[in-house]
Formats: sequence, C-alpha cells, structure tokens
Amino acid sequence: MPLVSIIIPTFNRAHTIERALRSVMAQSLQDFEILIVDDASTDSTAAVLAQFDDARIQYFHHNKNRFAGAARNTGMEAATGKYIAFLDSDDAWLPEKLERQVGLLEGFDQDCGCSYTGVIINSERGLKKHTINQPSWRGDVLQAYLLDKFVIWTPTFLFRSELLQQTGPFDTSLVRAEDIDFYLRMLQKCKLSCVPEPMVELFLDAGKELADVAEKSDWILLNKHSELIKEQGFLLSRRIYANYEFRIGERYLNEGSIYEGIKNIGKAILQYPLLPPKRYAAMLLRLFRAFQQKVY
Repeated sequence: MPLVSIIIPTFNRAHTIERALRSVMAQSLQDFEILIVDDASTDSTAAVLAQFDDARIQYFHHNKNRFAGAARNTGMEAATGKYIAFLDSDDAWLPEKLERQVGLLEGFDQDCGCSYTGVIINSERGLKKHTINQPSWRGDVLQAYLLDKFVIWTPTFLFRSELLQQTGPFDTSLVRAEDIDFYLRMLQKCKLSCVPEPMVELFLDAGKELADVAEKSDWILLNKHSELIKEQGFLLSRRIYANYEFRIGERYLNEGSIYEGIKNIGKAILQYPLLPPKRYAAMLLRLFRAFQQKVY
C-alpha cells in the first residue's frame, strides 16, 4: 500500500502533462502511486504518457468527457494510499510538497484531516502575471472558508483517504465549484493543516472559465449548502451571498459583459455593502478594463 495516492485528471493537455508528471517524479517523498484519469482526450495525451515507464503509474480513460469532478472520482475509487493528493495536468509541484504536508499530518498536525499549501500563480499561461500566495489559516476554518477569507487551490490539497467515507466524492452535478463543495464537506469533518510556503506552481488560463456556466454552478453550490450558510447568522449569511454575487459580477467583467457584471455587483452591494475596500478597488479596475475592451 503506497503512502500517497496522487490523482491527475486530464483533458487535452498533452502539451503540459509531462511537466506535471515530472514534478511528481521529482518529489523528495517517493512512496506514492499515480492515477492518471484521461477524461476523453482527443489529442496525443496517451502517447505522451507512454514515454513514462514506471510501475507506480496507472492510466484510466473515460470514453466520454465527464469533467474534472468525475475524473477525480474515478481516481479516488481506485486509490489505495493512506493519503490522497490532487494535481491538475497543467500545474506542477515543488519537490518538497508531499514530504512537507505528510510530515505535518503525521506529526505536529496529526489531529488534522487535510492540508493545503502556498502557491506561485502564473496567470494567462505565465505570460502576464506572477504572484505568490502564502496562506496562514489552519485548524477549525469552516466559517473563514465560507466567508471567502482564503482559497484552497486544488493542486495544493492533500487529505486522509479514510475521510471519504464521511464526506463522499465530488458532486458531478457541478461543472464548476465542485472543489469548493468538496472542501466545505471536508472542513465540516476535520481541521485543516497549512504549509504557508509555496509548494505548487499554478499556470492559469484567464480565458478558460465561462461566466454563465460558473454562475449556474455557484447557485447550485449555494442552494446545496443553504442550511450551513443560514447557521452562520443573518449578517454573515448576507456577506457569504454577497461574496458570491460579487465574484459572479467580476467574472462577467473579465469577459467584457459590462451589464451583467454591474448587475451582479449591484446585487452584492445591496446584500452586504461592507465588503473589504480592496474588493471594490479590484472591481473598479476590472470595470475600467472592460470599458477599454469595448472602446478598442
């Protein structure tokens, strides 16, 4: 039985999956299995993977594209490790990622059930923006996560596989936000451990998320957890909904849909006008860029 089961879902990422896989092979902790779930790719993904001759790699193939949540579920069904970790096929781990997280859960943070790390974020395929995120939230953090005070990036997440019996798999009715739903269920059952230093490098394509698709998933998510949100009290509940409305509006502005963006941000302000000033500043910048796109 391996110590860690690493699940890599992929769809038409032949140009990046080698980088992801080599970052796993370079880990200082080598007691793992790799479960690659090909979600019906039509490119040369299978040929790229055939170059790797390692008995720890298992390859699964979906005949139909079922999205990331279903692909991770396929991997989790086959996982045999004490811990499960996720890596997206267009991202990469730093060499000490697994060792640092497992070390905490086996030692100082052994009362925690899951862990996340800091990240290096490369936006728009690394061409335009390079930022570092170093989180500090740990312990009982369910309310803080509901209030959007910190982010758990999926390639940073590692958890005890036994928790799946309590939380269940990813909700495949969610095309987006399936990871947030999964973490909300996980954080209701256990404490969170944190490695603040960046242990993952993300390569984000700013144009890949459709705002209308993300909005539908957000509302499925909010309705699913409405009772949990209500338990936070009147003001905090309004703030949670406002955060989501604001985020929906920001996505529309990023796509240049000014009317939809302003409409949703207006709803957020009516729900809870006391959001942090930096949210408003970021929104104004997005609005300015959206108007620039319309003009030019």
